[in-house]
Amino acid sequence: MAANGDPGYVGGEATPWAELAAEMRRIKVDTDLSYGKLAQRTHYSRSSWERFLNQKQLPTRVAVEQFAAASGQDPRPLLLRLEHSLAHESAGAGRDGVPAPGPRHPGAARNRRGPGRADLVPSSLVRPLVRPLGLVVAGALLGGLGATLARAVRLHQGGARQPRTV
Repeated sequence: MAANGDPGYVGGEATPWAELAAEMRRIKVDTDLSYGKLAQRTHYSRSSWERFLNQKQLPTRVAVEQFAAASGQDPRPLLLRLEHSLAHESAGAGRDGVPAPGPRHPGAARNRRGPGRADLVPSSLVRPLVRPLGLVVAGALLGGLGATLARAVRLHQGGARQPRTV
C-alpha cells in the first residue's frame, strides 16, 4: 500500500489495475449502468461487478469483454489495460520493488509461503506453458493469413470467377 493509503498506487503512481478499474468505473457512469444492469446484461453477478470495479478482484478477460459489450464500448482498450494489469500483478512488484498491492488474479495458482501469505506461483514455472501456446496461436494466425493471401492472389489472377462449390 502506498504512503497515501490507496492500494491502487505504488510509489505515487497508479498501477495498471487501478487504471483499468477507474476506466471501467468511468464507462459505467457515462453509460448509466448500475451493477444490477451489468449483471442482467452479462454472466456475472452484481457482487462480482462491485468487486471488479472497486479493485477487490481483478476481472477475467471474459468479464472485460462482456463489460465492453454491455456498455457498447470497444473491448480492445480495456483488454490492453487488463493485459498490463496481469503483467504487473505477475511481476509482483512496483517500480521501487514494493510488492504490488491488492488481491491477486482469481484464477492464478497459489503458493503458500509462511503464515497467511499467498503469492503467485513463480513465473519460471508458468513460462514453459506460455511459449508453446504462443507458438500455436502464432501458427494459426500465419496459416490464416497465408490462406487469405492465396485466395486474394487467385481472385486477382483469375478475375471475378465464381467460387467452386463442392
